[in-house]
Amino acid sequence: MVKKVGKRKGIALTAILLALLLAGCGASAPAEPATPAQPPAAEPAAASEESMAAPRVIVDQLGREVELPESIDRVATDRILPFPSVYFLATGTAEQIVGMHPASKSAAENSMLATLAPEILNANTGFAAGDEINIEELLKLNTDVVYIRAESGQIDLYDKAGITTVAIGTTGVAAGDSLATINSWLELLDQIYDLDDRAKGIIEYGNRAEADIAAAVSDVAEKPRAMMLFNYTDGKPIISGKGFFGNYWLNATGAIDVAEDDLQGQSPVDMEQIYRWNPEIIYITNFTELMPEDFYNNTIEGLDWSQIEAVKNGQVYKIPLGIYRWFAPSGDTPLMLQWLAQKNHPELFTYDMSQILKDYYLEYYYYSLSDEEVEKILNPVREAAQGI
Repeated sequence: MVKKVGKRKGIALTAILLALLLAGCGASAPAEPATPAQPPAAEPAAASEESMAAPRVIVDQLGREVELPESIDRVATDRILPFPSVYFLATGTAEQIVGMHPASKSAAENSMLATLAPEILNANTGFAAGDEINIEELLKLNTDVVYIRAESGQIDLYDKAGITTVAIGTTGVAAGDSLATINSWLELLDQIYDLDDRAKGIIEYGNRAEADIAAAVSDVAEKPRAMMLFNYTDGKPIISGKGFFGNYWLNATGAIDVAEDDLQGQSPVDMEQIYRWNPEIIYITNFTELMPEDFYNNTIEGLDWSQIEAVKNGQVYKIPLGIYRWFAPSGDTPLMLQWLAQKNHPELFTYDMSQILKDYYLEYYYYSLSDEEVEKILNPVREAAQGI
């Protein structure tokens, strides 16, 4: 396990020893300023087993061998936006997080992470904006490790500055399979920290939920046609397609992804394409400020959603936000599977989602959710998309 001992403890110990030495001199101390004492000559101390151990080297999700510092007391995360919440999940604290992306912080401020780990709100965000990283500002944070998005293509930027980085993959890890992605992140963190039992329990819960849902929907003859609206930029909706998280979510929970055959990853589309797809259900992520009422009231400038089946039938849903935005991999990924399965097939999944949330948070986050907090998770606010 990586030591959690910081530099300040060594300074404090030196001060104590110096105080004891001066106290032992008592009244016999010389009148003139004393010359600092020189340590007596001695045989070199035998190296401890720990000091002789090889440096800790892990393999990150770019396949790089990364030598980690002996102590990891200060970390930052760049545009790997869900990672602060996953770090908390794995380590049980966010105290070491001194820097993170503004979009991570806006999620934290409007999520349960701020309640479970309020120290996360002290993290600095001034080094990042959009896809840009200000290395000079990041260096001021004096980090031991920076967790970076593997697909960003910015490794050289950090390397030239002498910053130790661990690359975390997103859609490239498992072709957009959210459950496999979060499991891989936790397995990587297990190389660095001793994982809390709850993290391992969440992996097991998620695998079980995925299998149970797959079995339940396997014989369904008619599956709903659904669409994941990831973002909204420059007057166009950004839709999730094949190989992106939205595609996994829909396939895993018994829906037909209307964009699967036409889009790879995420892409802007025009309304004519959406008319052709005519989804029966629309899911809106927390990476956009758009809300269901914007579609029902047809107030999105320049776009007419009123003829889309999902809008006419009142099946436009904002994806929840708990420990993090549920669209992305997070500690709440198993809950996203259950929530989506119930929306897609309410006749099959009749469980009480509010109670499932309460049981899950008590079991894995050691926290008893109030009714108001459950409501906040299931109905997130627009502000949670700020900083994107």
